[in-house]
Amino acid sequence: MESAANHQLIESPKHILSSAQFDRKYLDYICLLTDTIRRFDKSKEGLLYLRGLLAHKRAMLYFTQPSTRTFLSFQTAAQILGMATNEIRDSATSSERKGESIEDSLQTFSSYVDMIIMRTAVPGLCNRIAAILDESDRPVPIINAGSGPDEHPTQALLDIYTLNRSFIRDGGIDGKTIVMVGDLKRGRTIRSLSSLLTNYKDTKIVFVSPEEYKIGDDIRRKLNAAKVQFEETDKLIDTLPIADAVYMTRVQDE
Repeated sequence: MESAANHQLIESPKHILSSAQFDRKYLDYICLLTDTIRRFDKSKEGLLYLRGLLAHKRAMLYFTQPSTRTFLSFQTAAQILGMATNEIRDSATSSERKGESIEDSLQTFSSYVDMIIMRTAVPGLCNRIAAILDESDRPVPIINAGSGPDEHPTQALLDIYTLNRSFIRDGGIDGKTIVMVGDLKRGRTIRSLSSLLTNYKDTKIVFVSPEEYKIGDDIRRKLNAAKVQFEETDKLIDTLPIADAVYMTRVQDE
């Protein structure tokens, strides 16, 4: 059986900003590595090993857009790897309330930590901060944990892992039909997962939503460029007989 060790020469990106950063080889590596970590997580010895991996590092969770599950999942992951964490949950409690720009605030925060995990309602902010820090004396990694209406690449990576595990006895994600339902227009997870699915062979995506929540042209262009078959409909019941997986999203009113 293939292991993550066979992929040790794969270079990881410095920042995680977009699903477009990841190809099939890297997605396969991430899935294998996650399987390995899950095995370590089942024993005391394994947990102690994981906790020592990043015990010398610190992470900031800059979550100025409300989140519970995403915040806790990143906080828990940092704890499992031994990282100390700081958090900003409300920019009103920082110097931004006094007129300091977000960019200046985050550049200052970068001097305190080794990584910044960001969830923000501001479009393009994660990319902008990553570019600013890359030109600074403290170019720490930025992880996009949800950026405005743009993307949610880490959620999409988890979705790929979940799909891959679900289809492990059925040839993986290749050749499967994935039905995506809900607010497809504003759902950033839809954009990120659709992008990652272009790395798999013969997949088909069926988008189900009312007219006002249909996918944007950017998603259509990407799928057409990758020659991924997709359909759009407002009738969920008609898609269920052909669905291998159904991906449900809520209305994005925040």
